Amino acid sequence: MKKLLYYIFGTIFVFFTMWGLGKVTFSLDFLNVFGEVLDDYNTNDIAFSKFKAPFAATDTNIVVVNFGELGRAQVAEQIDILNHFEPAVIGIDAEYEVDGDPFEDSVFAASLARTKNLVLWSKVTYGKPDSLDETRAIWDTLQLVNPKFSKLGDHGYTNALTEGESNFETWRETSSVEYLSNGKKEYSFATKVVQKYDSMLAQKFIDRHERYRLEIINFRGNLDKFVKLDISDVADTNFVAETIKGKIVLIGYLGAAYRSTTWDGDKYYSPLNEKPVGRVPPDMYGVVVHANIVSMILNQDYINTLPQWVSYVIAILICFINVAMFSWLSENEFWGPWYGITSKVIQLLEIVGLIYLMLYFFVNQNIKLDLTVTFIAAALSGELIEIYEVVVQNLSKYFTGKAALLKGKHV
Repeated sequence: MKKLLYYIFGTIFVFFTMWGLGKVTFSLDFLNVFGEVLDDYNTNDIAFSKFKAPFAATDTNIVVVNFGELGRAQVAEQIDILNHFEPAVIGIDAEYEVDGDPFEDSVFAASLARTKNLVLWSKVTYGKPDSLDETRAIWDTLQLVNPKFSKLGDHGYTNALTEGESNFETWRETSSVEYLSNGKKEYSFATKVVQKYDSMLAQKFIDRHERYRLEIINFRGNLDKFVKLDISDVADTNFVAETIKGKIVLIGYLGAAYRSTTWDGDKYYSPLNEKPVGRVPPDMYGVVVHANIVSMILNQDYINTLPQWVSYVIAILICFINVAMFSWLSENEFWGPWYGITSKVIQLLEIVGLIYLMLYFFVNQNIKLDLTVTFIAAALSGELIEIYEVVVQNLSKYFTGKAALLKGKHV
C-alpha cells in the first residue's frame, strides 16, 4: 500500500511539473518562424504521405478540370462542352466577384444558366467566436460571385480554415457548415456539391457537425488520385463520354497547365507534402483539396477522433507505469548504476511505440489518437522521477528529524 501511494504521488508530481513547465512561455521574435513551422507539424502527416495516399485508389466519380488563365467566355465554352456529356454536378471554384467585359459576362451567365446542378464560389469573412458556443465562429460577411451569376446556382464557402493565420500552416481540416451573424447558415463548397449528387450522404456529413465541428480531411491524394482534364483536353474533347456522364465535375485553377511545376495561385500545404518541416512551397491547389473533401463524403471515409478524456487516461496510465518501473530500476542493486542509460532506452522505445500506435490506428482504423500529453509524460518521466525521489528523501529526512527533535523535548 505504501508503494502504491508512492507511485500515485509520483505520477501527480510528474503531471504537476508538466503543468508548471507548460506555463513557461518564450517570446523571442527571431524564433517565431521556427515556432510556426514546428507547431504545424503533425505526426499523422506521415500516415498520409507515406502510408495512405500512395496506396489509395483513383476516385473516378470526381473530375477535376483546369481553367488556367482563361477568360470568362472561354470558361463558358468549357462548361458548354462538359454539359454536353451530362455531368451530375458542376462546381466552379472561382471568385468572379467584379464585373467583367459585358459580352463575356453575358456569355458566361448564359452558360451557367444552362447548367442543371451548379455550385458556385462563396467565402465567409470576419469571423469571431460565438458568445454562446466558443467551439464555433460567427461570420459577419458572406462574399458571393457577382449577382448576375450568383442567382444562377447555389453556392458554398471555399475557405481554407488556415487562411490568414500563418504562412506555414497546412490545410488539414474542414467543416460542413458555418454560421452567419444574420442567423443564416452557409454550407461548404464540398457539402453543397454532394447535396446535389447524393443528399443523404451530404446529410450524414452535416449530422457529424455536432460532434466534430472540424473534420480531419481524409486525403485520398493529389491530382494523381482524380480524373483530371487540362484546358486542351476539354477544348479537343480528349476524353470519352463516360468520363463525364453522371460524374461530379470541379472546375478550378491548376496553373497555366496542370502539368506545370510552377508554384503559383490558389495553392496550399497539404499533409501529403513530403517535407513537413523546412519544406518546399505549397503542394496542392484549392480545387484539389475540395475534391478530396467531396471524395471523403461520398465514400463516408471519415477520420474519427477519440474523446479528450481517453487521451488523458492513456497518459496517466503510461506515466504511472513509468513511475513504478523507474522507481524500481533506481532502487535495484543491478540496474541502479545503469539507471541513466536504461531509462533513456526505455523512453525511446516508448515514444517509438506510441508513434507506431498512432499510425496504426490512423491508417488502419481511421481513428486519430491525440497522444501529445502521453509523449511529454514519457519523455520527462525518467528525469522527473529522479527529482521526485530526491524530494521525497529530503522531506522524509526533514520530518524524521523534526519528529526526533520533538520526541527528545518531551523526554
